[in-house]
Amino acid sequence: MKSKKILLLLVVLFSIPMLFTSCSAYKDMASANLQTQLNQRFKIARMPQCYFNNLKQGLNVEIKQNYQQFVVDKNVYSMSNSAIFNMPTVNYVRAMGFKDLGENDYTLTITLSRIDVNTWNGKIDIMLGVEMTNSSNETIFEQNVMSSGTNAMNVPNGLNEQYTLALEQINWNKISSFFKKDSAPKQLAKEEPRKEVEGYGNTALENTIVRWDVQSRPAGADVFWRVVSKTPSVKSTNNKYLQTTPYEATKSLDIRGLSYENSGDVRIILRCEKEGYHSQEKEFNVRMIIDQEEISAFFRLVKE
Repeated sequence: MKSKKILLLLVVLFSIPMLFTSCSAYKDMASANLQTQLNQRFKIARMPQCYFNNLKQGLNVEIKQNYQQFVVDKNVYSMSNSAIFNMPTVNYVRAMGFKDLGENDYTLTITLSRIDVNTWNGKIDIMLGVEMTNSSNETIFEQNVMSSGTNAMNVPNGLNEQYTLALEQINWNKISSFFKKDSAPKQLAKEEPRKEVEGYGNTALENTIVRWDVQSRPAGADVFWRVVSKTPSVKSTNNKYLQTTPYEATKSLDIRGLSYENSGDVRIILRCEKEGYHSQEKEFNVRMIIDQEEISAFFRLVKE
């Protein structure tokens, strides 16, 4: 009797690893099948909600994959390096009236910064980077959009929906505003002193391109910026990360409520941080930035 119990115990003990191996194999097979479905069934969930006509210049659309993937969860399938999004995204932009005319075109680059699908619970995380440059390769518009959701019952449809939601968050009205300005002479911000920025790109202030040049010694320091305001029309902000030094960019001022008239009461604070060094800040009056169309700063960092 005792030997039978020992034999039964041995059978159970040897069966447990086989059970876990079987579950793991099933999970891997289900994940592989779902990945195939995601690639085969991807499409934009709905047509664009807006259309722009009579645009004088063309728009070259580029979709940029992200091959630097940092996924630690084995259940997460990263699709940021996939080309299946290219043509559907280009066709989506074309459906809004943006055409590729081939001469003096703007360039819109949409970077697939992150497209992660959890094949076990259906969670989807998407981040797109948007950059628009003019014919001189100057950046005139930048935006990051994010979309996240869970659809464990139908993951392919969930991917289609979340990607479409990300595209719908792009500020297409502001992008189109650059085309409408082409036929008219450039208007200076001081010529419409009380017109406040609302985010639609229809003010001279929003179309004033500012050159950013931030350097440090040693290089490789983190650069942050924030708005400090004394006028109720403009809200002060917390620090926003730019990138590491050296930082060079050309972009428009998009500070809600800002006008040329109240810009004298608004400051931009640049902060420079590097491990092992004291943090430093420099401040700039926004009226001066608008007039000079430049923010230039050099930080000589001091060791702690």
